[in-house]
Amino acid sequence: MNSSDQFKKYTDKVCEQIRWKNAHNMVSKEIENHLIDQKNAYMDMGDSESTAEEKALLQMGDPVSVGAALDETHKPAPQKGMIALVMVLFFLGFIIQYRLTSGSVLEVKSGSIPYQFAMFGVALLVFIGAYFLDFSIIRNHPHLLFVLLFGMDLWMQFFGTTAYGQSWFIFGPFSMSPASLSLLFPLAFCGMFYKLREKGKNGYFRSGVIAALFCSLLLTSHTVGGLFVFVCSAGILMAVAAWKKWFGDKTKPVLLFFILAGILGIGMVLLAEPYRLARLTYILHPDADPTGSGYVPTLLRGMLENAVFFGEGDPFIPNSAFLDKNILFQPDDAALYLPYFSVRTDYLLAYLTYEYGWIVFITLAGLLAVFLIFGFRKCLKQKSVLGQMVSLSILCTFAAETLLYIIANLGVTYFAPIALPFLSYGGTALVIHMALAGILLSTFRTGEVYQDNIKPKLSDSEFIQWDNGKLIISFRSLQ
Repeated sequence: MNSSDQFKKYTDKVCEQIRWKNAHNMVSKEIENHLIDQKNAYMDMGDSESTAEEKALLQMGDPVSVGAALDETHKPAPQKGMIALVMVLFFLGFIIQYRLTSGSVLEVKSGSIPYQFAMFGVALLVFIGAYFLDFSIIRNHPHLLFVLLFGMDLWMQFFGTTAYGQSWFIFGPFSMSPASLSLLFPLAFCGMFYKLREKGKNGYFRSGVIAALFCSLLLTSHTVGGLFVFVCSAGILMAVAAWKKWFGDKTKPVLLFFILAGILGIGMVLLAEPYRLARLTYILHPDADPTGSGYVPTLLRGMLENAVFFGEGDPFIPNSAFLDKNILFQPDDAALYLPYFSVRTDYLLAYLTYEYGWIVFITLAGLLAVFLIFGFRKCLKQKSVLGQMVSLSILCTFAAETLLYIIANLGVTYFAPIALPFLSYGGTALVIHMALAGILLSTFRTGEVYQDNIKPKLSDSEFIQWDNGKLIISFRSLQ
């Protein structure tokens, strides 16, 4: 039974007292449903419809008082603890980069210190903007981010500048790393994945096809590290969706199909280039090729083996094969032979561990672990599917990227990591990390008021459908 005009006026009066406008829709529906239930209960007891409405309104109480009480409980959750964690990591990154560059040879070699520090200010503004952003834009405009990323990829291919073996996005004074841009693909996939829920099992299959297209794009225009992060994030998102039946029943066999297809695809990529298979042999024994694929892993392992718990590590002289006039550090300078740029980017954690002790490794890894643990706990408490999908995709992106970075810095380097979130050098990476963190905290701040109106189809035919809480059987579809 539909709500009356009296009920509508009552809920509008209640919502007028609630300052958080995003909560109006949820509160209005809850109150109207409660009034209708009470009205039906009174009618079952023998009251007329008009009398039942009056009694239901009287029982509910004064709308101003009810609205004032709801205003106290329906407020955005400020996420102070998570904000504090992000700010600690953010300013630690600032201190680390300043410490590594100020008055050192790195400052002369890199030549980009003012740019990096300017990007700290930009990243902070981006974080604030993303935190107050209505994250439902991902639901309302699911293709927007992908179109933007695809357009930037085309720009990189035709007008980009090649640096470090990649084609960078260059627009005037601004440059963006393709490796860092790959971190946005899981969020782009998330929006399209959520939208396809209304297609049921077919939507789930189409999502897998879209994920495969994303993988192809990442492999050709970005980095293997970016592909790894995307596969982890999108894969976990699809697995959770199948487990929670967000797309209806019978999606687990489709998930298994894509898992087998993914394994086959990885095998084909490895076999397509013989050097990729050869590099696998140097993961466990990098010293077998100290001047080639095993150069960096062997050096990293030597640094960590000579690191102490607190303070600078013990001096060590690498194999003579490491000696190179183009290497920044000499034997009297910590005996390190990493290229200067890698110290601040790919292998920052290993360098800090050798220079200042394992206490730094434990502290930084611990802070990131706390951030992820608290994030996943809050993600599980999200009431809406949209909130869970968005927060899960971002958290998996951070987790996969952090795991990849730590493994590489421990000397297991099949391919280069992307960045250590919030801490390593890179203006693009820093801005993107802060943007993702802001969107993540935005879902935790306001996610409770979002309701999922999309209902998965019960079948792929038009005979049986689900619409707005009603089971619809259409005999016309059989004609």
